[in-house]
Amino acid sequence: MAKSAHTPRPQVKQSAPSKPLPMLKPLVVVGILFVLVAIFYSGHLFGNAFLWEDFLEQEFPFRTFATTSLAQGVIPHWNPYTFCGMPFLADIQVAFWYPTNMLQALFVSDGHLSPVVMQWFIIMHLLVAGAGMYFLVKKIFKTDDWSALFAAIAYAFSGYMTGQIIHQMIVYQLALFPFVVYFFILGFDSFKYSIAAGLLLGVMYLAGHPQTTLYLSFFLICLGLYEIGFRLRKKNEERVSFFFLLRMVIPPVIAFGIFAIQFFPTQELAVLSRRDVMTYQNSVDGGSMSFGHILTLVLPRLFGVTDAATAAKVPYWNGEYFFSWETMTYIGILPLCFGIIASFAGIKKKYVGFFAGMSLFALLFAMGDHFFLYKIFFSLPLFDKLRTPARMMMVMTFAMCALSGVGLSLILKDEFDRKKKKIFLFVGGIIGAIWLAAVFGLLTPTSFNAKLPAKALEKATESIPWASNLATFPVIFSLVLLAGLYWKKMRGISLVIIVMVVTIIELFMYGMPVNKSFSDPRSEFNQNAEIIRSLKEDQAKELSRANIRIPDAMPFIKRNQGPYDRIQLLDGYNPLVLAEFAPQCANSSMTLDLLNVKWRANKQGLAGAETYLPRAKMYYNIDVRSSADVKNVLKTDSTYDYHAKLLLEEKPTLAIAAADAVPTVQIKRYEPNEIEIAVKTGENGMLFLSEVNYPAWKATVDGKDAKIYKAFTTLRAVEVPKGEHTIIMRYESDAFKTGSMITIVTLILSLGAFGLLSFKKRS
Repeated sequence: MAKSAHTPRPQVKQSAPSKPLPMLKPLVVVGILFVLVAIFYSGHLFGNAFLWEDFLEQEFPFRTFATTSLAQGVIPHWNPYTFCGMPFLADIQVAFWYPTNMLQALFVSDGHLSPVVMQWFIIMHLLVAGAGMYFLVKKIFKTDDWSALFAAIAYAFSGYMTGQIIHQMIVYQLALFPFVVYFFILGFDSFKYSIAAGLLLGVMYLAGHPQTTLYLSFFLICLGLYEIGFRLRKKNEERVSFFFLLRMVIPPVIAFGIFAIQFFPTQELAVLSRRDVMTYQNSVDGGSMSFGHILTLVLPRLFGVTDAATAAKVPYWNGEYFFSWETMTYIGILPLCFGIIASFAGIKKKYVGFFAGMSLFALLFAMGDHFFLYKIFFSLPLFDKLRTPARMMMVMTFAMCALSGVGLSLILKDEFDRKKKKIFLFVGGIIGAIWLAAVFGLLTPTSFNAKLPAKALEKATESIPWASNLATFPVIFSLVLLAGLYWKKMRGISLVIIVMVVTIIELFMYGMPVNKSFSDPRSEFNQNAEIIRSLKEDQAKELSRANIRIPDAMPFIKRNQGPYDRIQLLDGYNPLVLAEFAPQCANSSMTLDLLNVKWRANKQGLAGAETYLPRAKMYYNIDVRSSADVKNVLKTDSTYDYHAKLLLEEKPTLAIAAADAVPTVQIKRYEPNEIEIAVKTGENGMLFLSEVNYPAWKATVDGKDAKIYKAFTTLRAVEVPKGEHTIIMRYESDAFKTGSMITIVTLILSLGAFGLLSFKKRS
């Protein structure tokens, strides 16, 4: 019998649709992130643990000097307490103008800034980072609230954020970047949001880390090019018009205008700073990813760890100790899985392909000399000035965390056909294979570093089973979860909660111990209180400097004790140092004398010298030579009588021939940005100041402009006619005046335009 044409076909059993996920209000999201941040860094927020390394050695003492100066109503252009005097505001890494850095001046107490206050400001930027990632993923990638929150958690507690939190400049910029990208994309079709992106980008630049600025700016340039290409392909939808291109250009223009107040003084300093020629080998020695480091995305403790308490079971062994935090790129296994899934399954969604491509690019770039890509970029301007290619992993962290939210969103929507579901098998197979290779001893330290010393090899051998044990819970759970998702056994809110909890546990277990130093920076800077007290008392009576370091010995006080306690030192710690601040002399005693170094370290402590020059001194015997001859005399003639003769490179305009036996020189006022000296002399002479010469310093004699001569190659001298005179030296940087004017104009115009557009829209 023939079948009827109307015979119904067998029905395929369909799985019941998932219940809609409950919505999250933005305040709830912020509240969740705040609680997680407070738990992760509870010790730091309540003063029971402290950040370490560069936070202690550089950022805390410099922030203390900046905030205490601002609390007194002073903008500290000059730091007289480090390296015998250094430009302070012009140092980009000081980040004086970054808003929250300035705000910390409100919390100065008893002449110092508490490290706990500083830690609060740094750690709360992780809350900003998470909130920014949430809005970016939710609004731009059109995900549900929970998937966006998942991406936010992965980003805020990622290994890169945890590792770099000791460098506040990097964390500040990465915290603002999701908001910058969000407004940058919205700005393609809105002048209002284009201006907002520029304002926020400018603030981000003020956070003061050149390498992060370059890498994140490169991301934005690539994003702009992607948008242009996308619109050219979609001719009937979004057009590439003049106004579209204008809106794309507005953010960097506004950002540079805001950044000008920092940029111009920094450029003034840069040309005079000790800028070692950056060779290709120097740049990769600063820290590169290797193929072995890719495995740390699954086995994060594969090479051990350098932590603040030096209590790691296995110290980091595959390179210098600081490679540990430079290569901390673990984002969690589930975020990594979902990010990879989104890269393949969501490739047709706008921006997914771009984020996936940038993530892969960042990984290959970060390989340094282990892959050809970095060498190509090192031949380009700006890229050839920086070390540590592994820092490009900040871009991978950002992009992959965003994609992790997209991947979870796709899974929750069941947007997979059978072909795409093979991605689950691929991702799970790779992760499982890496973990099993570690479990069964197929990975050995010599697989990654064949030149390990025997002593290091013994400890390194312990790291692989340690890493596999730590990864057991997240790996096995992830494999089980992927299998459950493949067969659709897990769905809805229960899936989201499980994914969230597992990711929080693994990221917290990974990151919480890393930065817990139990050494209070205030105690570190007060270890030799008696020496500090005596130096302060002595320098209050007579201006002089101290040298606290001797070869092969730790300094008696911290290297940057100077700006912290306002004592004047020859020593300091700062990557950006003037190339010529100390005269290069035939012997060290001569150099120390010229630099007014009264107190000098030896193995027993500090001893006072007898031969040091006073801070200000009148000379009447002037020795004028060419620049080359001056340098040669200082370097070769250990008998040169610098107490009696002033060595100059230019002939004074005054006739100076006779000596005045009893000149009077008195420093009436000494401030970081201004020095006032009273001089009484019976003959024309030269006032010498043992102060570092820098072009922003200007001099007046009785209110009239006076030329500052270069004395002993790096110090200052001013002509003084006979009689009684007042000499004032002020720090007046033309670069700062230009930059600040540009910044003020930019802020007025951009804020005015933003306000006008906002009012117009409401009307």
